[in-house]
Formats: sequence, structure tokens, C-alpha cells
Amino acid sequence: MRVTFPRLGTMHIFCKAIAETAGIPYLVPPITSRKTLALGVKNSNECICLPFKVILGNFIEALQRGADTIVMVGSGPPCRLGLYDLVHKVILEDLGLRYRWLTIPPRLTWEALMKNHEETKTLRRELTLRNYLTFPYALYIGWRKMLATERLERLAMAVRARETVRGSTQRNLQQALRMLDESSGGKEIKEAVRDGERIIQTTEQDRGRQPFRVAIVGELYTVMDPEINGGVEQRLGEMGVAVTRSSWFSTHINRSLGVGREQKKERLRFYQTSLEYLGYDVGAECNFSVGETIMRAREGYDGVVHLMPFACMPETTASAVLKQVSKDYHIPVLTLTLDEQDVESRIQTLLEAFVDMLLWRRDKKAAAA
Repeated sequence: MRVTFPRLGTMHIFCKAIAETAGIPYLVPPITSRKTLALGVKNSNECICLPFKVILGNFIEALQRGADTIVMVGSGPPCRLGLYDLVHKVILEDLGLRYRWLTIPPRLTWEALMKNHEETKTLRRELTLRNYLTFPYALYIGWRKMLATERLERLAMAVRARETVRGSTQRNLQQALRMLDESSGGKEIKEAVRDGERIIQTTEQDRGRQPFRVAIVGELYTVMDPEINGGVEQRLGEMGVAVTRSSWFSTHINRSLGVGREQKKERLRFYQTSLEYLGYDVGAECNFSVGETIMRAREGYDGVVHLMPFACMPETTASAVLKQVSKDYHIPVLTLTLDEQDVESRIQTLLEAFVDMLLWRRDKKAAAA
């Protein structure tokens, strides 16, 4: 057995930690690249959304390098993520690749548990007693590393907007994440977080700068994976923007498990706020993209960047609604539709124009005052 999984942001850090702690052989897919995307595009329908193509490319590269077991998350309608496993299996089989498959359900229902029971029949025979006994602790270590990565990333988001040497925050963040990745056990993780925060905070900053406040909303894969969105979060930060986002691994996992009181309250507020424009639950992140945009406008944010894959059904709906929200709440909204044809120069140009417009609005308000 050699387990692999999609490459999504920093997810490999805590997935790797779970496998290592439980003594389960694993293979981390290579960093998502143009080759990864090319493999996914070549073997997918052209109308399918970008995350499908990227994840397929991740799986092909991992299987070609020796992985034999795929672990994939599930989802519900209308987002097509819930059907990825069915279509990915057909494509991988047509390519002649051999693998076993395990889907992690979005909800722990009886039907989902029965499906997992069937999928893991062969896998269970390959697990040892040590694997079973250490797995609960492995999940704990993985969870600790997940929260640690998010803590470091949040700190970097705040520091990056005031850095004086462009790119210095990102370099320090990468060093901090490497230290965290190499740590093992609760004590080492705690020390890695402390040292990582110290490294990020050593970034030279202009304390007098007043960064713009911009929220990033949209489809969770394109929001959380910098390899797919062209590093939007980093690019904005290096233009003097303090970025906020509510999509994190922990928030989505807590929501699936029905825990996390404050996060549940926040999600509920976003959803209820969205009903001003959407009369029902459209599904996936659509309502939350709309609701969060309205909430950020009320909180005095300078703008919102909406990220979505081309042909994403829920976010296409959100994009249309956000045009009216932008007018009604006087908050600039930049929608970036991402697909395999994207080039860095397009994203950079759009973001620069967006920040220039925020600067113009600030100057106009100052002149009026």
C-alpha cells in the first residue's frame, strides 16, 4: 500500500503527518505545475471545471511515481466535486493505471459508512495492528499541524501587507512551513510554530502604512490553492493589501463534523445574509460568497476578490448576484474566472488595476473630506 491524495495548498503537510505517524506508506504528489495541468486537461472533457483537471493531474503523476491507493474527499450537489470520484475512476482505468480508492464523505451518514466499508475491504487486510492503534493519535497530530499551518499563514497575511522588501514575508513563511513539516510530536509542533512565528515577525515592516482591507471569497479550491489561483493572496499582500478569507481546511472540516461553534455561527451569518439576494440554498460556496461580500461591505472593507473556476455552476450564480451587491453596497468586487488558459500576466494586471482603483477611491474620499 502506498497512499496518495490531491495536492491542495498546504494540505500535504498534515496528510503526510497522519500517514507518517500511523506508519502508512504514502506519496505526496509533485507540486502542481503546467505539466500537472496538461495531464488533467488532456484526459478531461474541456467543459469540466479547473479543480477536476488539476486533481486528475495530481493523481496521474502520483500513480506514475508508485502510489497505489487514492484518498479523495467527497461533496454534495450541486457542486460536481461529489461526482469527481466516479469520473476520475473511469478516466484512470482507461489510462491503464492500477489503484485502490477511498472516498472521505462530507457527512458521516450510514450510506457513506457502508460505502467506505466496501471500498476498504482490500485495504484493511494490508493494515497492521500498529496502524490501527496509532491512527487516532495520527489524526490528532495531523489536526495540530493543520491548525499550525493556518496560524502561520494568517500571520503572514497580516505582515505581508506592510513588508518593505517585496517577497520577504513569503520567503520567511516558506521557511516556517518547512520547519513545521519536519516536526513530529506535539512538543516539536509547538516549538516549530513558535520559531516560525518569530521568523515571520522578523520581516522588516513599514508600521506607518495603512493597508487596504480586501476579502477573498469563492470556490474553496481556487481560494485555498495558490498554485491554481496564481498566488492571488500573495500578490495582493505585496501590493499593500491586508487579505482576509474564511475558507480554511479547519473551517470546512468542522462544518462537516458539525463542530466549531464560532465557525458555525459565522457560516450561518453569511448564509442568512445571502438570502437578501438568494431565496434558497444554491449549494457549495455560492451563498457564502454572496453573504460574506455583504458582511465585509458592512464591516468597512475596501473590496472583495471573488475567485471561481470556469464553468463552476454555483459560483457562476454568485458572480451574477455579486454585480448587484457591488452596486447596492458600494464595494468593488473583482471576479477572477480561472481556467487552464490563464497566464500570470493577466492575473497580475487585473489585480494591479483593482488596487489602483482602490487607491483612487481612497484619494477621492480624502479629497471630499
